[in-house]
Amino acid sequence: MTGPWHLDDDLLDGYAEGRPLGPALAASVEAHLERCPTCQARLVPVADLPRLDAVWAEVEDVLDAPRAGLLERLLPHLGVAPDTARLVAVTPSLSRSWVTGTLLALALALLVSHTGERGIALFLALAPVLPVAGIAVAFGPRTDPMHEVTLAAPYSSFRLLLVRSAAVLATTTALALPITLLLPSTPLVAAAWLLPALALAVTSLALAARVDPVVSSAVLSAVWLAAALSGLAPDRDPLVVASALPQLLCLVLLVVSGAALLRSRSAPVLSGSPA
Repeated sequence: MTGPWHLDDDLLDGYAEGRPLGPALAASVEAHLERCPTCQARLVPVADLPRLDAVWAEVEDVLDAPRAGLLERLLPHLGVAPDTARLVAVTPSLSRSWVTGTLLALALALLVSHTGERGIALFLALAPVLPVAGIAVAFGPRTDPMHEVTLAAPYSSFRLLLVRSAAVLATTTALALPITLLLPSTPLVAAAWLLPALALAVTSLALAARVDPVVSSAVLSAVWLAAALSGLAPDRDPLVVASALPQLLCLVLLVVSGAALLRSRSAPVLSGSPA
Protein backbone atom coordinates (compact mmCIF):
# COMPACT_ATOMS: atom_id res chain seq x y z
CA MET A 1 0.00 0.00 0.00
CA THR A 2 1.53 3.29 -1.05
CA GLY A 3 1.53 6.39 1.10
CA PRO A 4 0.00 9.76 0.22
CA TRP A 5 1.48 11.43 -2.85
CA HIS A 6 3.13 14.86 -2.78
CA LEU A 7 3.97 17.50 -5.34
CA ASP A 8 7.33 17.00 -7.01
CA ASP A 9 9.96 19.75 -6.74
CA ASP A 10 9.56 21.08 -10.31
CA LEU A 11 5.80 21.37 -9.97
CA LEU A 12 6.07 23.04 -6.57
CA ASP A 13 8.72 25.48 -7.84
CA GLY A 14 6.63 26.31 -10.91
CA TYR A 15 3.57 27.00 -8.80
CA ALA A 16 5.56 29.16 -6.35
CA GLU A 17 7.11 31.19 -9.19
CA GLY A 18 3.74 31.74 -10.87
CA ARG A 19 4.59 29.82 -14.05
CA PRO A 20 1.50 28.88 -16.11
CA LEU A 21 0.42 25.33 -15.23
CA GLY A 22 -2.89 25.21 -17.07
CA PRO A 23 -6.31 25.54 -15.39
CA ALA A 24 -6.76 21.84 -14.55
CA LEU A 25 -3.25 21.28 -13.13
CA ALA A 26 -3.27 24.56 -11.20
CA ALA A 27 -6.62 23.65 -9.62
CA SER A 28 -5.26 20.21 -8.69
CA VAL A 29 -2.14 21.71 -7.11
CA GLU A 30 -4.16 24.22 -5.08
CA ALA A 31 -6.60 21.54 -3.93
CA HIS A 32 -3.69 19.37 -2.79
CA LEU A 33 -1.98 22.24 -0.96
CA GLU A 34 -5.15 22.99 0.97
CA ARG A 35 -5.09 19.58 2.67
CA CYS A 36 -1.41 18.59 2.68
CA PRO A 37 0.65 20.06 5.58
CA THR A 38 3.83 18.48 4.19
CA CYS A 39 3.62 20.29 0.83
CA GLN A 40 2.55 23.48 2.59
CA ALA A 41 5.75 23.35 4.63
CA ARG A 42 7.82 22.66 1.48
CA LEU A 43 6.19 25.67 -0.28
CA VAL A 44 7.21 28.23 2.35
CA PRO A 45 10.99 28.33 1.60
CA VAL A 46 10.48 28.60 -2.17
CA ALA A 47 7.53 31.02 -2.20
CA ASP A 48 8.14 34.45 -3.69
CA LEU A 49 6.92 36.45 -0.68
CA PRO A 50 7.10 39.93 -2.30
CA ARG A 51 5.07 38.61 -5.22
CA LEU A 52 2.50 37.07 -2.85
CA ASP A 53 2.26 40.34 -0.93
CA ALA A 54 1.70 42.23 -4.18
CA VAL A 55 -0.99 39.78 -5.28
CA TRP A 56 -2.72 40.00 -1.92
CA ALA A 57 -2.58 43.80 -2.02
CA GLU A 58 -4.29 43.74 -5.42
CA VAL A 59 -6.96 41.41 -4.03
CA GLU A 60 -7.53 43.73 -1.07
CA ASP A 61 -7.82 46.74 -3.39
CA VAL A 62 -10.50 44.99 -5.42
CA LEU A 63 -12.42 43.82 -2.36
CA ASP A 64 -12.20 47.16 -0.54
CA ALA A 65 -12.95 49.37 -3.55
CA PRO A 66 -16.43 50.90 -3.31
CA ARG A 67 -18.85 49.76 -5.96
CA ALA A 68 -19.15 52.27 -8.76
CA GLY A 69 -22.52 53.98 -8.93
CA LEU A 70 -24.53 54.79 -12.03
CA LEU A 71 -22.96 58.24 -12.46
CA GLU A 72 -19.42 56.89 -12.12
CA ARG A 73 -20.14 54.22 -14.73
CA LEU A 74 -21.79 56.72 -17.08
CA LEU A 75 -19.16 59.48 -17.07
CA PRO A 76 -16.38 57.48 -18.84
CA HIS A 77 -18.78 57.00 -21.75
CA LEU A 78 -18.96 60.80 -21.99
CA GLY A 79 -15.18 61.15 -22.27
CA VAL A 80 -14.41 61.62 -18.55
CA ALA A 81 -11.38 59.71 -17.25
CA PRO A 82 -12.28 56.96 -14.72
CA ASP A 83 -10.28 58.58 -11.90
CA THR A 84 -11.95 61.95 -12.56
CA ALA A 85 -15.31 60.20 -12.68
CA ARG A 86 -14.68 58.90 -9.15
CA LEU A 87 -13.98 62.43 -7.85
CA VAL A 88 -17.10 63.75 -9.57
CA ALA A 89 -19.30 60.89 -8.37
CA VAL A 90 -18.59 61.68 -4.71
CA THR A 91 -19.74 65.30 -5.10
CA PRO A 92 -22.07 65.94 -2.13
CA SER A 93 -24.67 67.75 -4.26
CA LEU A 94 -24.94 64.68 -6.48
CA SER A 95 -25.79 62.42 -3.56
CA ARG A 96 -29.19 60.78 -3.32
CA SER A 97 -30.20 62.90 -0.31
CA TRP A 98 -29.35 66.17 -2.06
CA VAL A 99 -31.12 65.15 -5.29
CA THR A 100 -34.18 64.09 -3.27
CA GLY A 101 -34.21 67.41 -1.41
CA THR A 102 -33.93 69.35 -4.67
CA LEU A 103 -36.76 67.37 -6.20
CA LEU A 104 -38.98 67.96 -3.16
CA ALA A 105 -38.25 71.71 -3.23
CA LEU A 106 -39.19 71.89 -6.90
CA ALA A 107 -42.32 69.82 -6.36
CA LEU A 108 -43.48 72.11 -3.53
CA ALA A 109 -42.77 75.15 -5.69
CA LEU A 110 -44.84 73.56 -8.45
CA LEU A 111 -47.77 73.10 -6.07
CA VAL A 112 -47.53 76.73 -5.01
CA SER A 113 -47.43 77.83 -8.66
CA HIS A 114 -51.01 76.67 -9.10
CA THR A 115 -52.19 79.41 -6.75
CA GLY A 116 -51.66 82.02 -9.47
CA GLU A 117 -48.98 84.31 -10.89
CA ARG A 118 -47.45 84.91 -7.47
CA GLY A 119 -46.99 81.19 -7.05
CA ILE A 120 -45.35 80.96 -10.48
CA ALA A 121 -43.06 83.83 -9.45
CA LEU A 122 -41.90 81.80 -6.43
CA PHE A 123 -40.96 78.89 -8.72
CA LEU A 124 -39.06 81.20 -11.09
CA ALA A 125 -37.20 82.68 -8.10
CA LEU A 126 -36.29 79.31 -6.57
CA ALA A 127 -35.26 77.28 -9.63
CA PRO A 128 -32.15 79.35 -10.58
CA VAL A 129 -30.86 79.22 -7.00
CA LEU A 130 -30.76 75.42 -6.74
CA PRO A 131 -27.85 74.85 -9.19
CA VAL A 132 -25.85 77.61 -7.50
CA ALA A 133 -26.48 76.08 -4.08
CA GLY A 134 -25.43 72.70 -5.45
CA ILE A 135 -22.15 74.13 -6.71
CA ALA A 136 -21.50 75.74 -3.32
CA VAL A 137 -22.10 72.46 -1.50
CA ALA A 138 -19.90 70.62 -4.00
CA PHE A 139 -16.83 72.61 -2.97
CA GLY A 140 -17.40 73.43 0.68
CA PRO A 141 -14.82 71.83 3.00
CA ARG A 142 -17.53 71.45 5.65
CA THR A 143 -19.95 69.71 3.31
CA ASP A 144 -17.64 67.56 1.18
CA PRO A 145 -16.48 64.41 3.05
CA MET A 146 -13.87 63.85 0.32
CA HIS A 147 -12.48 67.38 0.52
CA GLU A 148 -9.03 66.38 1.79
CA VAL A 149 -8.74 63.59 -0.79
CA THR A 150 -9.77 66.01 -3.52
CA LEU A 151 -7.14 68.50 -2.39
CA ALA A 152 -4.47 65.84 -2.83
CA ALA A 153 -5.71 64.68 -6.22
CA PRO A 154 -3.30 65.41 -9.09
CA TYR A 155 -5.80 67.54 -11.00
CA SER A 156 -6.07 71.13 -12.04
CA SER A 157 -8.48 72.76 -9.62
CA PHE A 158 -10.02 74.65 -12.52
CA ARG A 159 -10.66 71.47 -14.49
CA LEU A 160 -12.23 69.68 -11.54
CA LEU A 161 -14.25 72.78 -10.70
CA LEU A 162 -15.75 72.85 -14.19
CA VAL A 163 -16.42 69.11 -14.40
CA ARG A 164 -18.09 68.94 -11.00
CA SER A 165 -20.10 72.11 -11.62
CA ALA A 166 -21.24 70.88 -15.02
CA ALA A 167 -22.44 67.64 -13.42
CA VAL A 168 -24.34 69.54 -10.71
CA LEU A 169 -25.86 71.96 -13.21
CA ALA A 170 -26.88 69.16 -15.59
CA THR A 171 -28.44 67.11 -12.78
CA THR A 172 -30.41 70.04 -11.33
CA THR A 173 -31.59 71.13 -14.77
CA ALA A 174 -32.66 67.58 -15.62
CA LEU A 175 -34.76 67.53 -12.44
CA ALA A 176 -36.30 70.96 -13.04
CA LEU A 177 -37.15 70.69 -16.74
CA PRO A 178 -39.93 68.08 -16.45
CA ILE A 179 -41.49 70.05 -13.59
CA THR A 180 -41.24 73.23 -15.67
CA LEU A 181 -43.51 71.64 -18.28
CA LEU A 182 -46.21 71.31 -15.61
CA LEU A 183 -46.26 75.00 -14.69
CA PRO A 184 -49.64 76.66 -15.31
CA SER A 185 -48.18 79.26 -17.64
CA THR A 186 -46.97 79.76 -21.19
CA PRO A 187 -43.79 77.90 -22.20
CA LEU A 188 -41.93 81.20 -22.51
CA VAL A 189 -42.70 82.19 -18.93
CA ALA A 190 -42.11 78.67 -17.59
CA ALA A 191 -38.62 78.60 -19.11
CA ALA A 192 -37.69 82.04 -17.75
CA TRP A 193 -35.56 80.48 -14.99
CA LEU A 194 -33.09 78.78 -17.35
CA LEU A 195 -31.06 81.81 -18.42
CA PRO A 196 -30.77 83.20 -14.86
CA ALA A 197 -29.69 79.74 -13.62
CA LEU A 198 -26.87 79.60 -16.17
CA ALA A 199 -25.84 83.19 -15.49
CA LEU A 200 -25.70 82.70 -11.72
CA ALA A 201 -23.81 79.41 -11.97
CA VAL A 202 -21.20 80.71 -14.41
CA THR A 203 -20.75 83.91 -12.39
CA SER A 204 -20.16 81.88 -9.24
CA LEU A 205 -17.50 79.85 -11.06
CA ALA A 206 -15.86 82.96 -12.50
CA LEU A 207 -15.52 84.37 -8.98
CA ALA A 208 -13.99 81.15 -7.60
CA ALA A 209 -10.41 82.39 -8.07
CA ARG A 210 -11.11 85.42 -5.86
CA VAL A 211 -14.03 84.49 -3.63
CA ASP A 212 -14.90 81.29 -1.79
CA PRO A 213 -17.62 79.59 -3.91
CA VAL A 214 -19.78 79.19 -0.80
CA VAL A 215 -19.66 82.94 -0.18
CA SER A 216 -20.14 83.95 -3.81
CA SER A 217 -23.04 81.52 -4.23
CA ALA A 218 -24.76 82.84 -1.11
CA VAL A 219 -24.38 86.47 -2.19
CA LEU A 220 -25.52 85.82 -5.76
CA SER A 221 -28.50 83.81 -4.55
CA ALA A 222 -29.53 86.56 -2.13
CA VAL A 223 -29.29 89.23 -4.84
CA TRP A 224 -31.28 87.11 -7.28
CA LEU A 225 -34.01 86.29 -4.76
CA ALA A 226 -34.34 89.95 -3.79
CA ALA A 227 -34.72 90.94 -7.46
CA ALA A 228 -37.02 88.05 -8.39
CA LEU A 229 -39.31 88.47 -5.41
CA SER A 230 -39.55 92.25 -5.80
CA GLY A 231 -42.41 91.59 -8.20
CA LEU A 232 -44.52 90.35 -5.29
CA ALA A 233 -44.80 93.92 -3.94
CA PRO A 234 -48.16 95.63 -4.42
CA ASP A 235 -48.75 97.12 -7.88
CA ARG A 236 -45.75 95.22 -9.33
CA ASP A 237 -45.68 92.53 -12.01
CA PRO A 238 -45.16 89.19 -10.19
CA LEU A 239 -43.56 87.73 -13.33
CA VAL A 240 -41.07 90.55 -13.73
CA VAL A 241 -38.15 88.10 -14.12
CA ALA A 242 -39.77 86.71 -17.25
CA SER A 243 -39.82 90.09 -18.96
CA ALA A 244 -37.31 91.18 -21.60
CA LEU A 245 -35.05 93.47 -19.53
CA PRO A 246 -34.18 91.01 -16.69
CA GLN A 247 -33.58 88.24 -19.23
CA LEU A 248 -31.33 90.53 -21.27
CA LEU A 249 -29.36 91.47 -18.14
CA CYS A 250 -28.92 87.78 -17.33
CA LEU A 251 -27.65 87.15 -20.86
CA VAL A 252 -25.10 89.97 -20.54
CA LEU A 253 -24.00 88.61 -17.14
CA LEU A 254 -23.63 85.13 -18.64
CA VAL A 255 -21.45 86.37 -21.50
CA VAL A 256 -19.24 88.56 -19.29
CA SER A 257 -18.83 85.87 -16.63
CA GLY A 258 -18.11 83.23 -19.27
CA ALA A 259 -15.34 85.37 -20.71
CA ALA A 260 -13.91 85.98 -17.23
CA LEU A 261 -14.07 82.27 -16.48
CA LEU A 262 -12.04 81.44 -19.57
CA ARG A 263 -9.41 84.05 -18.66
CA SER A 264 -9.06 82.74 -15.12
CA ARG A 265 -8.69 79.05 -16.06
CA SER A 266 -5.07 78.97 -14.88
CA ALA A 267 -5.83 80.64 -11.54
CA PRO A 268 -6.10 78.48 -8.39
CA VAL A 269 -9.50 78.00 -6.82
CA LEU A 270 -9.94 79.35 -3.31
CA SER A 271 -10.24 77.23 -0.18
CA GLY A 272 -13.92 76.57 -0.46
CA SER A 273 -13.25 74.44 -3.52
CA PRO A 274 -10.79 71.66 -4.33
CA ALA A 275 -7.55 73.59 -4.79
